Amino acid sequence: SSRFSLDCATPRHPHRSSASIAMTHDGAAPAEKRLRTLAQQEPRRRQGALKSEVTALYSKASPLDAELSSYHAFARSPPTALFGKPCGWSGPETHAASARLMWNETTLYICWELEGPTRAPVNVGALDDAALAALGSGDLPPEKRAILLDDRVGCFIWRPSGDIGGSLSHADDARFKGQVYHGYEINFEGKVLAFRGTFGGERVYPNKGVGGLTARAEQLAVGWGDRASPVPMAIPGASPAKKCVVFAAVPWAAMGIDASREIRVGLWRAEHPLAPAFPLGRQAGQAEVKALLQQCVWSSWVDPGDDIVDLHRPSLFGKLVLAPSETALPGNNAGLVQDCSCVAARLMGPRRLIAMSSPVPSLDECPPGSLLVQAKYASLCGSDLPYFRDPASKAANCYWDRDGFCGHEVIGIVLASKSDKFQPGDAVLALPSSYFKAHAGAKQEWFKEEVHGVLLKSFPVRGGFSQVYTSHELYSTKMRECVPRMLCAQGLGTILKMLRKLGSVLGKSVVILGQGQNGLITTRLISQMCAKCVIAVDPIENRRKVALSCGATSAVAPADAPKAVAEATNGLGADLVVEVVGHNKETINTCMELAACGGTVAAFGVPDHRIYDTFEFTLFFRKNITLVASVIPDPAVDFPDAVRLIENGQFSTEGILTHTLSLKDVQKAFEMSSDYTDNVVKLVVDLS
Repeated sequence: SSRFSLDCATPRHPHRSSASIAMTHDGAAPAEKRLRTLAQQEPRRRQGALKSEVTALYSKASPLDAELSSYHAFARSPPTALFGKPCGWSGPETHAASARLMWNETTLYICWELEGPTRAPVNVGALDDAALAALGSGDLPPEKRAILLDDRVGCFIWRPSGDIGGSLSHADDARFKGQVYHGYEINFEGKVLAFRGTFGGERVYPNKGVGGLTARAEQLAVGWGDRASPVPMAIPGASPAKKCVVFAAVPWAAMGIDASREIRVGLWRAEHPLAPAFPLGRQAGQAEVKALLQQCVWSSWVDPGDDIVDLHRPSLFGKLVLAPSETALPGNNAGLVQDCSCVAARLMGPRRLIAMSSPVPSLDECPPGSLLVQAKYASLCGSDLPYFRDPASKAANCYWDRDGFCGHEVIGIVLASKSDKFQPGDAVLALPSSYFKAHAGAKQEWFKEEVHGVLLKSFPVRGGFSQVYTSHELYSTKMRECVPRMLCAQGLGTILKMLRKLGSVLGKSVVILGQGQNGLITTRLISQMCAKCVIAVDPIENRRKVALSCGATSAVAPADAPKAVAEATNGLGADLVVEVVGHNKETINTCMELAACGGTVAAFGVPDHRIYDTFEFTLFFRKNITLVASVIPDPAVDFPDAVRLIENGQFSTEGILTHTLSLKDVQKAFEMSSDYTDNVVKLVVDLS
C-alpha cells in the first residue's frame, strides 16, 4: 500500500489533514468572477438547508448495462438534494450537480449529473517528478495521483458501528473518530482513485485496482438548458449543449459492507473555475500544482453547518436508504420515485430513433405562465429530417438531442397550468420548450424583453415527440378541438409571417421551389391571394400533383423549371421566387436564376450552413434582386391567425396530411419521410 500525502505549505484542500489544502480564494479574483458569472446562468440553485437522506431503488440488472440509456435507467430513482457549496464555506458558488442511486445484492450504482462546463483531466506528462511526488507517495501510479488535480466527482461510503438514525452535524464528528469508510474519486475520463480511510486518521491508497469499481463519464444532452442558438453555431456564454454525466458501480464485497445494515454516503463534486496555468516550454512544478489546488471549489449534497472545509468527516455523509422495491419506500421518501411513464422519442444515432420511457415533466421548476401538455398528435417537419439522417454534422441548436427529439408541430390537452389564460382540459397548439428556447434567443423584431424574457429562463427542455411536454402561454393558442388537421397551424403561422413581409402578390408571377408541407401551404395561400400564375417546382411527381390541387397553375420538375418560368413570363422571369427547400447551398442560386431583374427571392427553407460560399453574388447584384429572409413567427399574432383560418374553413389542409403512425413506430415514420416512400407528404404521429 501507499499512503497519501501532500506537502503544501498553505492548508487549502478539503481532503483535510495536517498536510491538506484549505479553501480560500485570496488572490483568485478572476476565478471567482468567472464562476459567479456562470452561476448567473445556472438553471437550478439550491435553496435553504439540505436534506441528508437519499433513497436508492432496487435494480436487478445493472443500469450501467442498460440497452438504450444508462441515464434513463437511473431516471426513476429520486435525486439527492442539489449539490452546492455548504453555507459556511467561503468562496464562490459552484455549478449545480445531483446524483441518483440504485442497488442490488452485489452492487451500489451511482449516477452524477453535472451542470456547467467541465475541464478535461490534467495531462500527466505536463507535470514534473517533484509535482507528482507531492501528490502521493509509495507506488501510487502517476496517472492516479494526477486525478487529485482534475475536475471530478466523489463517493465516500461508510457503515457506522451501530445505527445513527437521523442527520449528523459537525458537533457529532468526534464521536466517530477512527471508524472506517471507503472512498472513490472519479475524473471525467472515468479514471478512479480508490482509498480506505479512517475518520481523523490516514487514508490508504491501494497500489493496484480500485476495489472492483467500474466507472465511465459521458457527455449527454439531457435535462436543462437556458437557451439554444437559432443558427448552426454556438452562442458565447450560453449553457453547454451537453452536460457531463458520470456513472459508477461499486461492489459491496470490495468494501466488506453488509447492505442490510445502516449505510451512510458522502457525495461531492470538485471543479476548477480556471484552466491550469501551466508554463510553456517546461513541465509544471509544485508551485503550479499548488496554485491549481488552491483555486479548486467544492460542493456536496449535505451541509455540515460549519465553516470547516473537510469532506472526510461524518457530518458530510447522509443516510442511504436501500428500498427493496418502489412500493416499499420509507414514509418520508414516499412519492419521490420519478414517474417515467411518459414515452418519448430519442435519437440514439444516425437514422435511429427509439421510443423509450422518459421522466414525466413537471411544472415545479418552470417559470410563471408555463403549461404541462398531454400531447395528442405531432407531425414531422422537413427541418427535422437532416438531424435524423446525420446528427453528427448538426449543431444542437434545436435540442434535437433531447427526449422528444426536435418535434415542434404538436397539439394536445393542457394537464396543468401556471397561467390564468389556460386551464386544464383546454385544447391547444402549444409549442414545446425545445422550440421556443431555440428561437426566442434570436430576439426577433417582435421580441420585448419585459414580455418574452421569461422564455429564456431556465426550463426543463424536451421536444414534441413526447407524450407529455412543457410549454408556455406565450407560445400556446387555444383550439376548438384537438384534431390532426390543426397540426398545420404551426407551419401555416410561419408562412403567414413571410407573406406579411412580402406584401401583395396580386397579379404577380410566383415560383415556389419545394412542395413539402410548407411548400404546399405556400402554394395554396398564394393562389388564394390572386397571383397571376403560381409555378410549383418539386422533383417528386406525386407532390407536383398535390400542388396542382392546391391551386398551382403548373407544377414541374426542377429541370423543367427554367422553361416553364420563361413561357409563363415571356422570358422575363418571376416577380417572386420562394425557396422552401433549405438544408443545401444550391437552391438559393436556382431561385435567383428564375427571378426577374428587380424581382424578389424569399428564403424560407432552413439553412444548415453558416456561410454559403457558393452564393452567386454577381447574379444577385446584376439582377437587382431583393433577398428577403423569413423565420421565427410572432407567436402572439401568426399562430392564432393560423388556427383561426383553419377552424373557420378559410384554409384547407386537404392533401397535406397523408399518413398516420403511432409513437412506437416513430422510427418507421422518419424513415418514410426521409426516404419519401409511399407518396408521403406529411406524416402524423399519434401520441395517445
